[in-house]
Amino acid sequence: MVEWYTREESEPSEEFGTVPSQRNVEQLLEKSFIVIDKPFGPTSNQVSSWIKKELNLHKTGHFGTLDPNATGVLPVGINGGTRIQRVLSQSEKEYIFEAELTQDRAEEDIEDVLKQFLGENQQTPPEKSAVKKEERSREVYEIELLEKDGKKILGRVRCESGFYVRVLIEQIGDELDVAADMNELRRTKQGFLSEEDTCKIQDIVDAYHFYKGDGDEEKIRELVHPIENAVKDIPKVVVKDSAVNAVANGSKLGTAGISKLQDGISEGDMIAVMTLKGELICIADALMSSEEMFSEDGDAAAPETVHMKPEEYPKRWDQ
Repeated sequence: MVEWYTREESEPSEEFGTVPSQRNVEQLLEKSFIVIDKPFGPTSNQVSSWIKKELNLHKTGHFGTLDPNATGVLPVGINGGTRIQRVLSQSEKEYIFEAELTQDRAEEDIEDVLKQFLGENQQTPPEKSAVKKEERSREVYEIELLEKDGKKILGRVRCESGFYVRVLIEQIGDELDVAADMNELRRTKQGFLSEEDTCKIQDIVDAYHFYKGDGDEEKIRELVHPIENAVKDIPKVVVKDSAVNAVANGSKLGTAGISKLQDGISEGDMIAVMTLKGELICIADALMSSEEMFSEDGDAAAPETVHMKPEEYPKRWDQ
């Protein structure tokens, strides 16, 4: 359970800012994200482009590429929501995979091999990937055999971002002294997002047209998430209204501007800086621990990505 500490009591002004849940649909579409259940076939970029075209958006961008033949959880940023990439794309992932071996192997042997991949793994990205082809370390948090049917194996892996399941399957084959190919791959979780949070592409397109054609907001509000939902699991610092403008202009957050903060923050951590109304001002790098932010004076955090327009709150005034 996360605990909050109050450095200085402060009340939000009624004149400035908007509670995220009270934004109108047009404001919501200015900076938000949706979670698509990516179908088999198109690339992640194609999915993002279709949404941009169908919803008449200025910009879209996906977080965490899935291969054309992979399905499942694919967050897509909408307009200003594309800038939340650091939060969603770097979160841990969970996959269900089906692989086929060229020769049958005993179930217990397969289970023993899978256990070898728990912890740190060395991988070289596959040739088709867009990243540099150099060996790197990625962690596997959980891995298990779900089912075996002859030469086919069904497995689950929960892993660090940037881990390649296709490479894992090849490595499993090497350990079993057989060739192994991936038949199917489905991403079931990305950070706190799961299959239950996803929608089909047609669902969001229909919801948008219901809104534009009939003024029916119910479905689009259900499927489109404010960017604040993306920082659900990130440590937070809440600032007084008088400090919002400066931070939104990219200035470092001083401890004097803090109203309350969560425990467990260490220097160097990625944190979310919020308003008293629960609006995301920026993603920042902590320059102090929670204890130091609470008891000391100085710079508490340095903005990395700002998500609020400075004019939404006035320059510093006396409270």
